[in-house]
Amino acid sequence: MHVPCFTTGNFQPHHLFLEDAEYGRALDALVKAVSDILVTSPDGARVFLGKRKVHPQPDWWVIGGRAKPGESPQEAARRNIRRELGLDIPPSRFEVIGSYSLTWAVRAQAPADHGTADISTMHRMVLHAAEESRLKIDEKEYADIGWHTKEEVLAGDFHPVLKQAIRDLQVFELQKRLEEAVDQEAEESELVALTRDYVAAVKASRFDQGKVHVDFDEKARTYVSSCLPGDSCGQ
Repeated sequence: MHVPCFTTGNFQPHHLFLEDAEYGRALDALVKAVSDILVTSPDGARVFLGKRKVHPQPDWWVIGGRAKPGESPQEAARRNIRRELGLDIPPSRFEVIGSYSLTWAVRAQAPADHGTADISTMHRMVLHAAEESRLKIDEKEYADIGWHTKEEVLAGDFHPVLKQAIRDLQVFELQKRLEEAVDQEAEESELVALTRDYVAAVKASRFDQGKVHVDFDEKARTYVSSCLPGDSCGQ
C-alpha cells in the first residue's frame, strides 16, 4: 500500500488560519485530507493510542490530524506527530497501511451537529524506547495515552476503524516478511507457509464496497456497527 504524491507545475502553498465560524463553513462544503498514525511497539505486538477529549472522536484513537496543501501524507504525519507527541520523526518512517473514508455526526466546531468528513491516510510508525521516554502529550487533545495489544483492540470496544487498521497492519507486516523471505531465498516450505498466512490475513482484512454505520454511546464508550441497507460490506 502506498500513496504517491504528484505535484504538477510550480505549486506554492498559501497556508492560512481560519476562524472557527469560517472553518465550520469549510467543513460543511469539503472533505478533509488527514494523515493518521498507528504507532506500534518495536515487536509489533502493541499499538499506542490516545484517548481524545474532543469530537469528532472523544475516545481511544490514533495519533494524527489534518494535512495541509502541498504536504505529502508522510510530511503531514510528521507534523502531526510533532504537534501531538512532541517527537520529530523522519517522513521515511511513516509507512502507509490503508486509506479510509470517515464521516462523523458531531464535530468540535459550531454548529457541532453538522459533523465532518475525512479521507484518512493511515500510516504505521514504530516507536522506539528512547522516543517513548521523550514524548509529550498534547493535553488539549488527549485525556490519556497508552499501549494496547492488537488482540485487545480487535476483541474490545474500540472504533471499527481501529480494528480495520490493525487487520490492514497485519497484512502489511506479513507482506514485509514474505518479501524478506523471497530476497533471502528462503526454503520453499517457508515461502508456502508465509504465503498461506498472507492470503488468510488479506481475506480477514478485505472490505467490500459499501458503507458501515457506527453507533457510538459516548457515556458507555461502546460501539455497534452495521451495514447500511443496500450496501455490501466486508469485515
